[in-house]
Amino acid sequence: MTEHRRSRGVLIGGVALLAAAAIVMGNDGDSDSAADSGSSSDLAAVAPTPAASADPGDATSSAGDAGSGSGSGGSGSERGSSAPQGAPAAPDGAAPGAPFCGASRYIEEITVQEWAGGDFRISVWPKDEARHADDRDAASAEIWAAVRACVGTPDRGVAESLQDQLRCHEFLALVPGSGSEEYATGDTFDVESWRPTPGRRRWLSTRCGNTLGTDPTSAPVRTYRPDGVPPRSAPTGEHA
Repeated sequence: MTEHRRSRGVLIGGVALLAAAAIVMGNDGDSDSAADSGSSSDLAAVAPTPAASADPGDATSSAGDAGSGSGSGGSGSERGSSAPQGAPAAPDGAAPGAPFCGASRYIEEITVQEWAGGDFRISVWPKDEARHADDRDAASAEIWAAVRACVGTPDRGVAESLQDQLRCHEFLALVPGSGSEEYATGDTFDVESWRPTPGRRRWLSTRCGNTLGTDPTSAPVRTYRPDGVPPRSAPTGEHA
């Protein structure tokens, strides 16, 4: 009987979280017209550039834009040593502007999977602080800054989609999973280069964009951390 009540409580809690998320997204004043009009043809699969090549001015503006849901991408051709605003500090002795994919306030680590055709998936391993953040816009902005400090600046269209997918995962981070999974996102917040920007109004219907775009049919050619540190865990792919 106790187990039955616990299961029913989890189910009710999940429904309540989904209802709350729907209310938040429905009342949001941000315009999603640009995001809703995105198509896969706008998002060329461009692998992340090294973090050291990110333009410092663009990095600052992108971190600030994260709260509004609008992505920002640099050209990748201009060089600068400044990390994105809000990015975690690199370890002592690291070269200025060097990629850093390790632990910070909200994340344990960031890993990247690459496919032969150039597609890639970025997996963010969130801490409990990320899932239980009081200000999810601020948490999303800080996590996005950490992603850019790790992988650099992708193509603008790709960056916009990645950032929107990430915000969706953060806002729905506490939605319960099915079966043995504690959360619908799984252990990671996974964002993929081949997905069009879902836009806030389609977060629920597309499961953070997971139903959009065409998934690669082959296995990734490598899983790595751009800072050269061996990944601590292996991502399992999309869940939410």
